[in-house]
Amino acid sequence: MTDTIGKSPAKVANDLSNMLDMVLGQERFPVDVGELAMERSKNHEDPITKVVGGDLEGFEGMLRHHKKKAEWHIIHNTNTEYPGRERFTLAHEFGHYLLHRKPLSASDFADKVISPEAQQEFSCTPLERNLWGKSHQIQEEEADTFASYLLMPMNDYRQQVDGEEITIDLLGHITDRYGVSLTAAIRKWIDFTHMRAAMVVARDGYALWGRASQAALKTGVFIKSGMTIPNGSIAGQGPEAQYGETNKAIQLPNGIWCFPRVNEPVEELTVFSNRLGQSISILLFEDTPTSPLDDGPRDWDTFDQFEWRG
Repeated sequence: MTDTIGKSPAKVANDLSNMLDMVLGQERFPVDVGELAMERSKNHEDPITKVVGGDLEGFEGMLRHHKKKAEWHIIHNTNTEYPGRERFTLAHEFGHYLLHRKPLSASDFADKVISPEAQQEFSCTPLERNLWGKSHQIQEEEADTFASYLLMPMNDYRQQVDGEEITIDLLGHITDRYGVSLTAAIRKWIDFTHMRAAMVVARDGYALWGRASQAALKTGVFIKSGMTIPNGSIAGQGPEAQYGETNKAIQLPNGIWCFPRVNEPVEELTVFSNRLGQSISILLFEDTPTSPLDDGPRDWDTFDQFEWRG
């Protein structure tokens, strides 16, 4: 066992972030994940010795061991238009190394070939999520959580947004600071904000996926994959609906965005991507819900993989 396997993904990422703060200072972003992975793993008998990028159609990243040595390599896809996604993939694979691998030793390669019992590989192919088993799904979600906390530490993120209005300019500052995708930046905010808020990623008039904050979820705001995007919404009207007010959320009356037991005015901030044919919306609801629901365990809204690049 190592000093990280068995710990929570957030705890492992926070420990690394605290170390980086002490060594590099508060203005150390974005994280150089490849360098960090190789430097941090030197403390183990089976370190990461190589981080390699390439045109790898069909999967985003892989953590695999050397065939003849107690070493690991991270391989990641560079054939992408979204640099933020590439950084997240590196952090995801580093998370697998710290959280999920079975540590290797020289004895595993006694015959210069690794024993079948010690063979391991973590290959991440998001398009096959529906084929994953439960244990695989848990590992992938843990690696995602680790990557999110490593790239966007909660304390620093809060300092960037506390007391600030959510605008396109602020989101641009966040994505630039952390070197992440717009989806990753918004998803992180949705996960920790105390506001009643939600995000919706849509295409061709339907929601691809979405996520509500804890406060919004408790009051009946739930984004279902495949739900119809309202015609009167900014996302439904298209980019022309935000002309003249492209940086800030626009106030919409009740009856536009409706959810179970929620029919109230909402502010909507939407970013459109002609290249992807998609939109991503932030919905901001009133602080005081009209009909709060009982507390209960949180359900994840739908597909959680980050894939947007602002």
